[in-house]
Order: sequence, then C-alpha cells, then structure tokens
Amino acid sequence: MLSRHIHLNGIETKHASADADVLIAQTAVESAISHPTILLGEDTDLLVLLLYYNNFGSMNLIFKPNHDKKTKSKIWDINKTEGVLGQNMCKVFPIIHAISGCDTTSNLYGVGKVATLKKFIDSQILKDLAEIFLKGSLVEDVINAGEKIITFLYGGAPIEGLDVLRYKKFANRVLTCKEVIQIHTLSPTTETATYHSLRTYLQVQTWIGGEEIDPCYFGWLLVTGRLMPINPPHKDSFQ
Repeated sequence: MLSRHIHLNGIETKHASADADVLIAQTAVESAISHPTILLGEDTDLLVLLLYYNNFGSMNLIFKPNHDKKTKSKIWDINKTEGVLGQNMCKVFPIIHAISGCDTTSNLYGVGKVATLKKFIDSQILKDLAEIFLKGSLVEDVINAGEKIITFLYGGAPIEGLDVLRYKKFANRVLTCKEVIQIHTLSPTTETATYHSLRTYLQVQTWIGGEEIDPCYFGWLLVTGRLMPINPPHKDSFQ
C-alpha cells in the first residue's frame, strides 16, 4: 500500500524479498549508467557492494552518509575509490568484509578490517584463496581456504594451520608474559574457523548472487523456525 502511494507521487520503489542491501546497491549502480547518482546510507555492506557491482567508467556514483551535517563522515566517490584500489581488489571486497566480521559473521579478535584489507592488497596468496568464496565450491575447499586465510591474518604461514599457530602463540606467551593468558586473545582453533568460513561463504554467495544455498550446511542451525549460528562449546577468538 505504501509503495503504491509513493509511486503515485512519482517516486519509483522496489521490493526486496530478503536482505535489501544487494537490491539497493544494484539499483544505484544501474542508475549511475545513465545519470549521476547519490546513495544515502550508513551500512558498510552497501559500500562493499557498490565497489563490487560498480561499472567502472560510468557516471558519478557517490555513497553518502544519511545523517545531519554536524556529524563528520567520509563521502565515497565509488569510481575514484575503485580506481585507487583496482577492479580486481574490489571483486574480493565481499570476502574481506565477511571474513573480518559483518552482520552474519563474527569479528576476528584483534584483527581489524584495515589490517585485513592491507594484507589482501599485499598478498597474492590471499587473493587466490578468496577466489574459492566467489564461485560454486565444495564445502571441504571452503573450509580449507578459510583456515588458510585466517591463519595468514593472524600472522602464521597458511600451510601450518590454526591449531599449530595457536599452540605456538600460547607457548610464546607463557615464556614472555607475566600475566594470566586470556584464551580468547589467541588465534582461533580449526574447529571454530570451520563454521566461520562456512558462514562467510554463505554470506558472500548471497551478496554476489550465487546459487541458492541451504544455510544448515553452512554454519547455521534451524531452531524453532529461526537460524542460529553453530559454534563449538568453548571460548575462542571471535567476538
């Protein structure tokens, strides 16, 4: 009813069947093909999706915060930002955002988004591993690639795995730290990273319009009609 009323007043409306972020970003990118476009919003997801879907060389596409002028916030020129980062980097932005923490995935303790972005920019290994999340992949491949990425982000060698890295970090702190070691500050275990990687893959596939996936095979459990994240029953390096 509201949509019809708005339409009668000359304003186009669209309905999203689920999460609206993808539809909002795609609509803005489509609009920028023919005329300059400004997208008002606050969600980081929108910025990530604009960079992923943008048609480089189209007319101006601006992502602007939707709040009063007194609040300082960065205004993003999507074409210029993509020009600085490069189209190849923008295509892996959904993985960077999801694996470092978004609405449906946990944050990695002590690993921020800026640090994650810098490591992806500097590492071809990470870019290659990210490709697993951008296509139809086997569960085993997603788990393996996810663990290698997370190991790399915590400063380890991808081939050693998280359990080995966790032990090394713990042993090093025992030798050098005089305070009680907080377990959650260590790198995560392989078991916990498994579910994190699966949820990351599901979210990335949702953002990029991949094949429809059953969440119950990718880190979620259906409980009384609601999806709940599956996590090992112990503390770990996620927030």
